[in-house]
Order: sequence, then C-alpha cells, then structure tokens
Amino acid sequence: MTDRFPQTVGAGETDIGLRNFLVGTYRWMGLAMAFAGVVSYFLSGYLIENVTILMQLAGNPLLFLGVIIVLMLAFGLVGRNINRMSQSSLVLFLFAMAGGLGALLSISFAVIGLRLGEAALFELATKVFFMTVAMFGAMSLFGYTAKMDLTGVAKFAGAVFFGIIALYLASMFGLFEMGTGLHLGLSVAGLIVVGLLVAWETQALKSMYYGTRGDTALMNKVSIFGAASLLLAFYNMFQFLLNIMSIFSD
Repeated sequence: MTDRFPQTVGAGETDIGLRNFLVGTYRWMGLAMAFAGVVSYFLSGYLIENVTILMQLAGNPLLFLGVIIVLMLAFGLVGRNINRMSQSSLVLFLFAMAGGLGALLSISFAVIGLRLGEAALFELATKVFFMTVAMFGAMSLFGYTAKMDLTGVAKFAGAVFFGIIALYLASMFGLFEMGTGLHLGLSVAGLIVVGLLVAWETQALKSMYYGTRGDTALMNKVSIFGAASLLLAFYNMFQFLLNIMSIFSD
C-alpha cells in the first residue's frame, strides 16, 4: 500500500520540515491566542462594571448567529483566495478573528464573574485553560500519529457540532427552555466532537504541508490559515469546558 503522504526526500529531512511547519503553525496560534486573552481580560472587566450592556449582549441570539455566519463566510473566502492573498493579509485575518473570539469569550467570563465573583472566575478560567491545553494537545497528537484517514470522522463530528450550535441558538431564540441537564449534555458532546475535529485538522495540516512543500511563500500562508482554524477549535473546546466546569461550580 502506498503512503498516504508521498515523500520525495529522505524520511529524516521530511520529518524536520514537517516539524518546523507545525511548530510555526502553533507559534502563530499561540500569538493569536495571547491577543484573544488580552482582549477578553479587559473587555470582561468592562462588562462586569456595565451590567446593562452585558445583559444586552449575553441575551442577544442575533449576535451569536451573526458571529457564526461571519466566521463561516470569512473562512470560506480566505480559503478560496489564499493563493492570491499576501501573508500580511492572512496575519490580519488571524488576529482580527482572535480579537473577535476574545470579545465573545469576555461575555461568558463576565456572566460567570458576576455569578461567582472575579477571584473565582480567575481560578476557574485558569483551570479550564490548562485542561483545554492538555486535551487539545492530546487530540492533536492523535491526529498527527493516526494512520487512518479521519475525513469521514470529521464530517460526522462537524454535522453533530452544527446540530449542537443549532440547539443552543433555538434555546436563545426562546423556542424551548434548556435545562441544566441538557446544557451539560450538549457541552460534553460538543467537547468530544471538537476534539475529533482538532485531530482531523492536525492530520489535514500534514497533508497541506506535503502539498505545498517547495513553495515557501504558500507554505507560510497555509501555516497562518491553519493557525486560525486551530485557534477556532481551541476556543470552542475552551468554551465547552468552561460551560461544564461553571455548572459544577454553582
């Protein structure tokens, strides 16, 4: 059986090149994550002090629906035009998305901070962050080492993920009341499917590396785009874990 990722150079050289590509991708992701953290920190503090604005944002389903639509359109547009885009444009896309995710996360932080207190919020957020890092790293390693093609698994996980988001939006629009049990179940299911998507995205990055090897400019742009995709997955994983842990913190 032929290798799924054909190699044209020695295995050792290929591993080094792939490793450097992935390290660069995670470096971009880390920088964007830090920016998102700074945004969420300052905005959550502002929202805690301005409860009226917080309630308007937290209870607005159109805001979350709009974010989902914008993210889907942005990823689709950038993905189709990545060859024609400059690296600086992709960096702008990555950090603009990070800022938006940080702003969205600040709403969750502020709501939890009002309920539990700011000291408890900091402790909870720190705990959830390291839990997310551990789970993200484990699923990324699984995707890196997996021999089977995870595309079919990712399609199923993606369908389940959008189903979960649809249920959350339906609840926010008042179509039904979401109890604690359903909220917990959806968060656990969401955490599992996002983990599977992280594994697939890591595997897809390996494929992208072999597809762009030899074109340094394109490889760098793919690395930044991959960092944006992984950052979004990390945010979703963090949010689901935050939901779960905040339920048990009540």
